[in-house]
Order: sequence, then structure tokens, then C-alpha cells
Amino acid sequence: MLFLPEDVFDLCLDRAKKLMGSEKYNSWLSNACFRSFNDGVFTIGLDSEIRVNFVTHNYKTNLEELLREVSGDPEVSVVFTHLPETLSLGKVSNSSRHELFSNFLKSGYVFDRFIQGPNNRLAFATAYSVACEMGHSSSNPLFIYGGVGLGKTHLIQAIAHHVKTHHPNKTFCYISSEEFLTMFLRAMIPNKNNFMEMENFKDKFRNSHYLIMDDVQFLSNKETTQDLFFHLFNDLYLRGRQIIVTSDRPPHELEPLAERLISRFQSGMVVDIKPPMLETRLAILNQKLRDENIHLDNDVVFYLAETVKSNVRQLEGAVNLLAANIRIQNFVPTIDNVRSIITEYLGSSSRRLNPSSITSIVGEYFGINPNALKGKKRKREILIPRQVSMFLLRDLTNLSLEEIGDFFDRDHSTVLNAIKRVNCMISEDSFFKRKILDIRESLLG
Repeated sequence: MLFLPEDVFDLCLDRAKKLMGSEKYNSWLSNACFRSFNDGVFTIGLDSEIRVNFVTHNYKTNLEELLREVSGDPEVSVVFTHLPETLSLGKVSNSSRHELFSNFLKSGYVFDRFIQGPNNRLAFATAYSVACEMGHSSSNPLFIYGGVGLGKTHLIQAIAHHVKTHHPNKTFCYISSEEFLTMFLRAMIPNKNNFMEMENFKDKFRNSHYLIMDDVQFLSNKETTQDLFFHLFNDLYLRGRQIIVTSDRPPHELEPLAERLISRFQSGMVVDIKPPMLETRLAILNQKLRDENIHLDNDVVFYLAETVKSNVRQLEGAVNLLAANIRIQNFVPTIDNVRSIITEYLGSSSRRLNPSSITSIVGEYFGINPNALKGKKRKREILIPRQVSMFLLRDLTNLSLEEIGDFFDRDHSTVLNAIKRVNCMISEDSFFKRKILDIRESLLG
């Protein structure tokens, strides 16, 4: 292959979005990430088994055709996996387990490469502090929250890297809540060694000096798992071990998470990460452009920083797309050419602001399948995102109450009540208000 596999995949995704349309792309492939390329096989990560099964069944052949077209290699193929990149066990005794899952830590996610700004300075300082000094009472647990793609995972992986490099006598366990749940369910499968399986599962965490968990909000509605995590939390905390978790929302918004867990999270240091300001976006862009060995005129860099502003991940995605086009298609990055490709990458407001795109973004922010928002369930974790979707559709589009109701299979009075309810929550809850503003900014690009 003449080009980097990562570039080929980025360009393939860009073409797939144009062919599939934004709605289908956002539902199934927007979170796809390149994992590896070996022996002609692209391994692509998706965030759930459901997406792996659906994409494999419905889009695998089309994606392989695109990959072959872009790479020029007629033999390449693709496989999909949902195994998370967020599982790492640090040194546990003197055995070889030190390196067991180290490949799941991204090498670039270290403190030196984290761009600080007003939006994340406190989160950075606190994360660095707990990496240097374990279990300090005022910062234990450390709870970091913020929207999608703002740098939470970068910070907690930086903690793991720091511990691994500077405190080799310390042990750490870095894991996503989804993988924690998966491992727990496997340990519960009935067999003759069931007791030992469960004890081995618990020991993975009991032996850690640092327990680092990403996306803790996904423990909601998992009562048995929450109960186990609560007892592990207490055991580690009482022994002076450091606990770090991330979430897309502050602790008090994690209902229906058990109140005792919320209380534990609130007992330490709670810090948030907001969307980056212009100066921070410029610094992130310049770092990423240096990494890719790409030179852009200052007016092009400034245009990117002004235009791509919802989160860091979107900024990096824009640079990856430009890099792929420059290397593979001899793309000349003039301001007009870049504006054309970035406009297509972001989508125009008229294309993005419709019922499907808005519910897709809202679902992503709340960790809910967008299709569930059109269903009949009235559980809080679905009801509130549904009401937010109705509110934003009324706020950002010209749709009538009746048209919004038709999309959700509800009448106009339900939509009106939802709008009133969201307005009420915005006026009463500053954290909820900030979440709505983050989603709104993401939609408006």
C-alpha cells in the first residue's frame, strides 16, 4: 500500500458519508475508528456489538469496495470489533501482566501533549496532581466530566502513562465502564469455578493503586454492577488508593445511578472540561498539523479554528481528512479548497438541522440510541433526551409543533409540554443549561 492505512481509512469514511447520507452515517459509522492494518486487513473499532453486527451485515461489502478504490489494492478487506481501546492493567506483582493490556493506551495521550486553555486548566492540574500523588483526600475520587471529544480520555490516559513511567512500583487498572460490565457478566456465567471467576475479577481491581474508569454514566440502570462497583470503590478508598472516573455529565445528573455512588463521586474533586476557545483550538490545530507534517497558510489555520469549534475530536478529524486528501489526491490546501472540503465535512446548517440529525447528536450526548427517542418508553434516561430533542427542533428549525410531534409519534401538546419542561430545567439547573448550550453549539458547528 502506497499510503498510510490511517489516511486511506479517513478518506474512505469521508466518501462513505457522502454515499450513505448524514443520517445513516451518524447512526452507524460516525464513531468508527482505525485500529490496525495487518496482512491486508483493516481492523475498525465500533463502540458496541450492535453496531458491529449491523455494519458487518449491511455495509461491509461497500466499505471494502471503497477501501480497495482508495488504496489501489484489490485484495484488502475489513473486519469490525467492539473491543474497547480503554482497557489497561498496569503492573500487578512481578509477572508479565505489566504489559498485558498496554496496547490499549494511546501513546500520544500524555500530559506533555495536552493543550491547556481556560476550558480545561483546572482539570489538567488536578489530573497531574493525582498522577504524582496517589490518594490525596481532597482529590479522591477525581471526577472529570464534559461533552464528547473534549479531552477527558486524554487526561485519564495521561495519568496511566505517568504512573507507568514514573511510579513503576504502583499498579493501575484503566477500563471503560462498558468493559467493566462485560467482564463482570462473564464472571457471573454459571460454571463449576464460578466463585473463583468472580474472585479473580474482583482481584483485578483490589490490587490496583489507581482505578481509572472511563464513561461511568453507562453503569446507570445496572443495579448489580453498581453494587459491586460501590464495594470496590469503598475498599480502594479506605486503603488510600486513587479513584478516577469520567462522565459526560456531573454526578448529580447521573440518575438513575444509585444515590450512594453519586454521593461518593461528589465527596472528592469534581472538575469539568468545556469546549475549547479560539486560542486553544489554534494551539491544538498547530500541534496536530506538526504531527502530520502539514504546512497551511495562517489564514487557512485560522479558518479551521473559527469553523471547527465544537470539540477537539472534530478538530482532529478535520486535520486527518485534509491529510488524507493531501497525501492521496494531491489536494492543494488553499483557503477555497479547504473551505469546500470542511463545509462538506461539517455539513451545512440546513442539512444538519433536521429531526434525524438533531436526535442523533442528542442521543450521542446522553449516551442513548437515537431510535429509542422515538419509542414509547418514558424512563427518565430516555424521556429527558426526547424532550431536549423536541426543544432543540423547535428552537433551531422552522418545524411546527405538529410536525415535531409527527416525527416522535406524539401530539402537539406533548411537544409543547416538553419545551416548557426543558425551559424550566434550564432556568433551575446551571449544569443542565450548559449541556443544552454544548449540544446547541455542536449542532450549529
